Amino acid sequence: MTPALGPPDLDDSAMTIRTRISALKHRRPRDERGYGAPEFVLVMPVVMLIFLLLVQWSVQLYNDRIVHAAARESAVSAAAWDGTEADGRQTAKDYLADSGSDLSNTNVTITLSPTEVTVTVSGDVMTLVPGMTKRVSATATVPRERFAQ
Repeated sequence: MTPALGPPDLDDSAMTIRTRISALKHRRPRDERGYGAPEFVLVMPVVMLIFLLLVQWSVQLYNDRIVHAAARESAVSAAAWDGTEADGRQTAKDYLADSGSDLSNTNVTITLSPTEVTVTVSGDVMTLVPGMTKRVSATATVPRERFAQ
């Protein structure tokens, strides 16, 4: 007679677990051929979307930097001693054209006051992801040059 270590069902469950582990060890490997195509079809669109969002973000960041620089240069040009609103507008347009940006619907707004010049430059960023439209805008304020005696 074997001594009982615990309730009889515990001993039976231990045997069942040992039997199951033994069966798992001696099991034939499953045939997993053909699983690559469905996994590819499910994962690839997500990977492409993440890639396009990253590229879209970098294009937007690049155009944001260009708009800020154009606003600053335009404000400095218009705030010069002999600067006019037309000079500031032309400087902004030249800067945007020379920078190689892909902005569309650009708009330059210049406000002149006796003491300062405020320039706002904005434009629409090219979109790579359908339905994602973004407009970048920047404002620069510069004190006007004036003659002091």
